[in-house]
Amino acid sequence: MGKAIKQAQEMAAEAAQENTGALPETEGEALDVEAAPAATLEEMEEMDWSQWEADPDDEDAPKPAWRIADDSCADWACRKIAEERAELNRIKELADNQIAAIESKVAATERRYENGTRFLTGKLAEYFGTVPHKETKTQETYRLLSGTLKFKKPKQDMKPDNDALVAYLKASGNADMIKTTEAPKWGEYKKRLKFMGSNVVDETTGEIVESVKVIDTPGTFTVDV
Repeated sequence: MGKAIKQAQEMAAEAAQENTGALPETEGEALDVEAAPAATLEEMEEMDWSQWEADPDDEDAPKPAWRIADDSCADWACRKIAEERAELNRIKELADNQIAAIESKVAATERRYENGTRFLTGKLAEYFGTVPHKETKTQETYRLLSGTLKFKKPKQDMKPDNDALVAYLKASGNADMIKTTEAPKWGEYKKRLKFMGSNVVDETTGEIVESVKVIDTPGTFTVDV
């Protein structure tokens, strides 16, 4: 939250500067620009600009103290910004091109794998039919050093449409084939219950409900970091 407030204050100060020509303020006090030493064009050109890679909110990050004092330095700063923007766009374009190339290569490899696997699987199936193999009720197998050829035998299964089947059973006189499920209205009934020691009591009847057990959950201590 503090970071967001700080950013909002900086944006407001920049807007005020653009509208009035005034210098931004820091923590309620006018910024003393003249207090920082003026940098020459040569000094700016020789600066280590890798310092700007650091997080500006990092207290340990270098805090260069200097100011732009003439048009030549200001114009150089504008060119430096344009240069950095061009470099950013170049890197982004390079990354996009490489990502596209990698994705294309992955897609081509997947196609080769799928097509090659399908082809070789077909050839192995042909070979499987020419050799004796172990057979069980559900499958046939042939072992090799690098793998096992396996044929799962076809089978039939049933999958009911429950609603349609219930309607059919009712209409055909087979209601005894319909399962009826009973369950307590637990959410509603629970409101009538209270704890009494290790028992649960129905407040409406005053009776102990032995079919409802008390589950004791111990307290736990944790450290969230």
